[in-house]
Amino acid sequence: MVWPRPFACLALLLPVLLPVAGCAKTCPAMAWINYVTVALGGDARTVAWVQLCTPDACSQAADRPTAPPVLPTATPTPTGANGLGFPPGQGPAEHHISVERTGAGAWRFGFVVESPGSVTVRALDSAGKTLAEKRVSLVWQQLGKATECGGPATAPPVTLTVNA
Repeated sequence: MVWPRPFACLALLLPVLLPVAGCAKTCPAMAWINYVTVALGGDARTVAWVQLCTPDACSQAADRPTAPPVLPTATPTPTGANGLGFPPGQGPAEHHISVERTGAGAWRFGFVVESPGSVTVRALDSAGKTLAEKRVSLVWQQLGKATECGGPATAPPVTLTVNA
């Protein structure tokens, strides 16, 4: 039997293409939270809360209805610059920073899917006065073994020293 040329080529390539097609990885649409912990050092007796800021947003204390005014640490991002058409900090959840006090002098901050390269952390007193401030670079380590589709990550703890 003589096969037309296109079918003959396909017959030769089929054993090569089938194993490759089985290796394709489809990632489900999912979200996760990346965490970093801030631990206070020094004299932290007057610290009421810790704030963490990225260039796009700052965390808000859960027990404070409004945060004290903070001077910007970066040039504001123009409206829609997050690529989604939303003003910065007003997209679905891309700039939301969750905060949880995990113990005496320790706070855990969470980022929905994001892993910022650098942040500014501040220790504030009950009146909103900055007691200590530090800009740090974060190096993220993904948790778990499967890295093809991303997933939760953590950064090494940040220590912020408060001087009396």
